[in-house]
Amino acid sequence: MTYLAHERNAKLNSGNRGAGIDSPQQRSSVLIYHHMKTTLPRLLAVIAGLFVTGAHAQPPPPTRPETMFADPDMQTVKISPTGRYLTWLAPKNKRMNLAIQDRETKQVRWLTNMKEENVVNYVWAKKDRLLFVQQFAGREQFGLFACDPDGANFVVINPLERVEADADGRGVESAPGSERDLPKSLISLLPKDPDHILMDRSRGRSGLADVIKVNIRNGKETIEERNYINARAWIADANGVLRVAICTDLEEPIRVKYRQDAKSEWRTLGEFSKDLSLIQGEASPVEKHWRPSVFAKDNRTLYVKSFMDHDKSAIRTLDPETGEWGPVLFTHPRVEPGDRLANYVLRTGGLNSRAAPDGLIFNSAGELGGVAYTDEYPEVQWLDPKLAKLAKDIDGALRGTRNGIISTTSDGSLMVVRAASDRDPGMFYLYDAAKQELSELGRARKDIDPKVLSEMRPVRFKARDGWEIPGYLTIPIGRPTTKMPMLVVPHGGPYGPRDVWGYSDDVQFFASRGYAVLQINYRGSGGYGLEFQLGGYKGYGRKMQDDLTDGVKWCVEQGLADPARVGIYGASYGGYAVLAGLTFTPELYACGVNYVGVADIESRGIPRSFVGPRVIRESLAIRNVDPVKEADIIRATNPVAHVQNIRAPLFSAYGKNDPRVQFDQWQMLESRLKQYGKTYEIMVAENEGHGFRKLENKLEYFRRVEAFLETNMNVPEGRVKVGPAVVVPSAKKTE
Repeated sequence: MTYLAHERNAKLNSGNRGAGIDSPQQRSSVLIYHHMKTTLPRLLAVIAGLFVTGAHAQPPPPTRPETMFADPDMQTVKISPTGRYLTWLAPKNKRMNLAIQDRETKQVRWLTNMKEENVVNYVWAKKDRLLFVQQFAGREQFGLFACDPDGANFVVINPLERVEADADGRGVESAPGSERDLPKSLISLLPKDPDHILMDRSRGRSGLADVIKVNIRNGKETIEERNYINARAWIADANGVLRVAICTDLEEPIRVKYRQDAKSEWRTLGEFSKDLSLIQGEASPVEKHWRPSVFAKDNRTLYVKSFMDHDKSAIRTLDPETGEWGPVLFTHPRVEPGDRLANYVLRTGGLNSRAAPDGLIFNSAGELGGVAYTDEYPEVQWLDPKLAKLAKDIDGALRGTRNGIISTTSDGSLMVVRAASDRDPGMFYLYDAAKQELSELGRARKDIDPKVLSEMRPVRFKARDGWEIPGYLTIPIGRPTTKMPMLVVPHGGPYGPRDVWGYSDDVQFFASRGYAVLQINYRGSGGYGLEFQLGGYKGYGRKMQDDLTDGVKWCVEQGLADPARVGIYGASYGGYAVLAGLTFTPELYACGVNYVGVADIESRGIPRSFVGPRVIRESLAIRNVDPVKEADIIRATNPVAHVQNIRAPLFSAYGKNDPRVQFDQWQMLESRLKQYGKTYEIMVAENEGHGFRKLENKLEYFRRVEAFLETNMNVPEGRVKVGPAVVVPSAKKTE
């Protein structure tokens, strides 16, 4: 193996004035490369390539699907708590498996040998013990396994239908209890306990979670905490003691409960409505609406996400014993705190890492060091000057990319750095804090050339009712920038997720075929505050769809998009938006690609964020829709009820095992398409779920999508009125 074959060294040197990377006026110290004759020209060439925005004499050739959608050569790179081992996910047997290198012997070996399903994630649970997760057959069922760094003592923590042999061919038998529920989430690694972790485990469809203590050396488990308080989520302190629970049932409001220690009684700290829309307009103090995130180092103070001015949220502290609120640590005028692009921001702490929601970043001492957020680009507001300087120095050496430390040793002496951008899927480095050196580990995708990929630009436009709608526009490199064929790509969710700046296989694949790609964070998208998210409530197929329509018309009016060559592509809710676009605005689109999308919002086999009698009671997003009184809204926004309006060709893809958008969604849609004689293509994957994860299925899917678009995007002009062309300013350069 050659994952670590091309090492480069970088050293901290504040006296260098001729390196060409930076100047002493800008930074007091920079990271520079030793081998100037070879390494520095290569680095500068890469940087120059990343910022090319002008047209080529000829567009670069399209990147082959086998290259663009191949499994990453290197993914999820981590350093062990002691620093002896490096681990990563890589392809073997056409599936993602777990590899490890002993840094002392330089030996590289496989820890897993999965042939049917991918290893999707892993963690160093202890200094000498790994946990890894495998997904089964697209059903969103996960197996949890543990092993030592040498592959020995392989234990099935959470057995499912089958378990494959490990890399050495030793068979693994499923332990008794294979029908037990899958632990939903890791609560605590219990850093002071060498053998155990805490996890929660659902008790069936209720979603209520008992807490189990699992011995990761033999797989045995015990009940740590019975769920008698309707807890749906638990928060442990740094010692692994359960101290906070978020509790609710279908009828009650959300209650945050707290106890001083494991022997104390639970008491209610806060009580809030499930419906965020009720927050707006209430004359209540900011403390009334908040969500606990994680305990501080002192095991007394809580970091919380608290709503400011009933719209944007802030990070602040709360003493649950006294009820005393601390100062605001982070707030932003446009967006909420939250790490929505985790691999591009700094994380430290190694084994004792206090990873938390809401973008909280902790240093190796367990202290809050910064808050990550995403405005147009992923950013960090630093609270720790040492972390700020470290990030600044790394950025000085790795220009043109967004850089972040994604793994560290327990003492913070060694760190894995990931450098990536909108055009670069990433390069991994090892940073030695004592030597102040960077060593190259490997590329995420060695066959991807950033110089031939396209820039992702932040854009904003006015919707028909005056709302400002953000998004991103990717313009194909080397091609004319006026009257382009364009794909609208709405994200899934719909409520809460958003598109972010960064590398996307799908986007770059379409751009390399000459399509401009428009990603719109329509109302209902998360991260922009309550008002923006609530603006999409009851808006599926209506205001949310109008934002997509207005984005297309804006691009046409700017002279960017050819009105005769606009397609729409989306997955999950994005697939619903595709069907809504083809049925409600059939004049707008030349074709549509519906990927595991909802077609019938009146059926039972739909995501919880859509409508339905039971879902309305449970769903935060649209619980204010009455299925009886507002049946006209539901039917008016149900694509399957309006299939007769479709004018454009449709391509659909579904997985037989999809637990989110069940296969009968496609069966219902197909029957209506046949009824009205509509043109459509379909791909069904027997062994996939909500999105295709297996390489062979991904390749077939995108080959078919490519052919479909090529056939159907060249249609007569004239369906949308074209306004005067204007120049769209380029996005700011990022370093």
